[in-house]
Amino acid sequence: MWEYKFKSDKQLKDWYDDKVRKGINGFIDFLDFQNWYNDRVKDQSCYYCGLTERESQKIIHNGLLTSKRFPNEGQFSQGVNRGYWLEVDKRNPNGLYSRENCVPSCYFCNNDKSDVFTDIQYREFVTDRIGFLRNILNNNE
Repeated sequence: MWEYKFKSDKQLKDWYDDKVRKGINGFIDFLDFQNWYNDRVKDQSCYYCGLTERESQKIIHNGLLTSKRFPNEGQFSQGVNRGYWLEVDKRNPNGLYSRENCVPSCYFCNNDKSDVFTDIQYREFVTDRIGFLRNILNNNE
């Protein structure tokens, strides 16, 4: 039986420590990040599409969409834990992870946006993909 699960403090700490190690953290400290996460991400929805964390968990748990990156039957492991929780996305991919530069994002939008688009560009892109790309081409000719 599926039951909604919040992301654990250990998972949050591991994510935070990884960003510190990589030199891409802009939060004051772990408590600053944890407070931001609890205010902005926990039990919220994707900044880009509105999918909630609960909806994402149901999709994955019930096998409605599958990926090698998704936990299988609730089993989480290294590299197999994406999609279950909202992710932390950088609005500007060239900036640091910080209160000002981060938004909650579902796996699907975060994976699609990648580090290619800013948040504004991505919202334009998803409304008219070919129009957005052709506009970039036309502006560069």
